[in-house]
Amino acid sequence: MVNSKTIKIFPLLAAASVALLFYISVHRPYLFGESNLLALLALVAAGFIASQFETHFWTLMIVVFFWAGSAFPLAGAMNLFRWVVLTVGAFLSLGYYARSANRISFNHQHLLGLFAVVAAFASAMVSVNPLMTILKALSLAALFIYASIGARILWARNPEPFVRRLVLLSEGLVYFTAICYSARFEVWGNPNSLGLIMGCICWPVLLWRLILPAPRREYTRRVISLSICGALLVVSLSRASITAAGVISVFLLLGTRRYRTLLLGMSLFAALLAGILLLQPERFQSASETFIYKKGEHGNLADSRQKPWERSLRNFQEHPWLGWGFGAADNSAGWRLDYVTQGQLTRERGSSYLTLLETTGILGTLPFALLLLALIREIWKIFLWMRRSGKVNQPAVVAAAIILGGLVNAVFEDWMFAVGYYFCVIFWVLALSLRDWMACPAWSDIRAREKPASLAVQGSFALRGQ
Repeated sequence: MVNSKTIKIFPLLAAASVALLFYISVHRPYLFGESNLLALLALVAAGFIASQFETHFWTLMIVVFFWAGSAFPLAGAMNLFRWVVLTVGAFLSLGYYARSANRISFNHQHLLGLFAVVAAFASAMVSVNPLMTILKALSLAALFIYASIGARILWARNPEPFVRRLVLLSEGLVYFTAICYSARFEVWGNPNSLGLIMGCICWPVLLWRLILPAPRREYTRRVISLSICGALLVVSLSRASITAAGVISVFLLLGTRRYRTLLLGMSLFAALLAGILLLQPERFQSASETFIYKKGEHGNLADSRQKPWERSLRNFQEHPWLGWGFGAADNSAGWRLDYVTQGQLTRERGSSYLTLLETTGILGTLPFALLLLALIREIWKIFLWMRRSGKVNQPAVVAAAIILGGLVNAVFEDWMFAVGYYFCVIFWVLALSLRDWMACPAWSDIRAREKPASLAVQGSFALRGQ
């Protein structure tokens, strides 16, 4: 056993080592050789992150994945380092589960996740490039292991601290992104990535926080952050993310019977469009054409998606049973080992579901489809609970809103099974923990300390069959 004092002092030693190695890599790179020095730096950083497994590992991992998908310096190095972090998380999860006396329980979602991983490996056996598909299946297995064990450790007893950090992360992302784009620095690169972050991560979290009880001063702050998020979402012109945000809004506001808020939001949006049309009709026409036709070519509304969809269906017809191999495509036969992949939505595959059907075939898609249907069933349960109780102060509500937005966005974007993409990690971590959160009692607003009398806990979250 490792001494508890050693465990406490290791993060400080690791942080100091990282700072020292970083200084040497900048000012004295010739001492060890640049590649060896960076490898040593990555090893010490991985050790530091591993030491935070039961506390801040999830936060650090998400920072690494976001960094890999950004336009910041060292993003290329983070493309490689993210796989190291994910692998460490998977192995530590298995080790923690093996030595834990009170082992966490699993449910049917985790069983379906296991079948999905088996299907991914089965499709790799008949892939056009087995090496690539096996590596991608291994990355999916690592993600599902961490999501089923490691991530659930963080909120096994109380998910409230995680939700607090999630709200702070969403609000911080909104203000940080607004500053970057105001300075003409497109930090997320592809507009679809900007739309996905704003529409499927920040929007559901901030809208959920808006409809929680709050003092007047706090309510003003929530409105401002949500408004900035909506503005950035519109700037992205991402139809998939805007549609997802609309579905999320209906889910939360209709579920909690906030009809007035829903009508007010729709009215403000219509008034904003009318104002732009009257004041700047040329700019409005240009933006609307770009939004509707994407490339400015008048024709079918789905022109930008039609070719990728047709290609996916054509490839599926050529390999209907097990597909091209999990994560493969019709141009994957000549692929060679390369750990550095893009973290942005630059692929033109059109749909996560069609890509899954194309790459895993009918037999491989079945367990994935059952897993997604199980998620939809749980989201429907949460919606019915909100309708009956009128409450929203429950952790499963915000998780279900993010998952629902992802399910809608995935119809038009191919990210759901691209493990290197940050939203894929967030989506599956929340999805495989959703039933845990459904079993939690409804608790007060995360800012309950400001006004404890009016924000008392309101009963428990009881669903039929639980």
